[in-house]
Amino acid sequence: MYVMTKFNTSRFEFVFATDDESLFASVQAVYRAYDTSRLFRDLKLRGAIIKSQRLLLLPGEIMVNRVAGVWNLSSDQGNLGTFFLTNVRLVWHADAAESFNVSIPYMQMKSTSIRDSKFGAALVVEVMKRCGGYVLGFRMDPAEHMKTVFKELSSMHAIYSREPIFGVDVNVQQGRQRHLDPRADSAADDERFEQRTCRER
Repeated sequence: MYVMTKFNTSRFEFVFATDDESLFASVQAVYRAYDTSRLFRDLKLRGAIIKSQRLLLLPGEIMVNRVAGVWNLSSDQGNLGTFFLTNVRLVWHADAAESFNVSIPYMQMKSTSIRDSKFGAALVVEVMKRCGGYVLGFRMDPAEHMKTVFKELSSMHAIYSREPIFGVDVNVQQGRQRHLDPRADSAADDERFEQRTCRER
């Protein structure tokens, strides 16, 4: 089995030899589960995540709140849009253009705060350096409303930090069955790494 990887500007190739014919299917299933669940973990700009002013929820994602009238302060004039708070991430999109959006998983949030800006008080979301180190500012009126949204966002971030959701779940029991019966087909591997179903709080 050949595994080709890339880190920064370097490329690596690993070669593994094994008598277990199920290994290749298992690795493929793990990678497929990881690749299809990136929005649980990675910041995404201008993604196909909004349709008809509604957020396309990920498997197991739960909508917590929708907040209209949120200004994104990334430009001189600002852009009016909408917040979506879920159990996994914070999403904003422009009302005039759904493709102008940002999806910020709680995993990538370094901090949230309310600071002064040239637009007045703003809700500031700072992203981890490994995910770009962005500092995103948002404003909404009245100020009391913004403080309420800030508290809710901080609470969701704290809850996620205690029990993170990565978008992939492993069924240990099926994994044992697979180990005992290497003749099982690759469908079992897909089931082992099915999309995680989040528990209702």
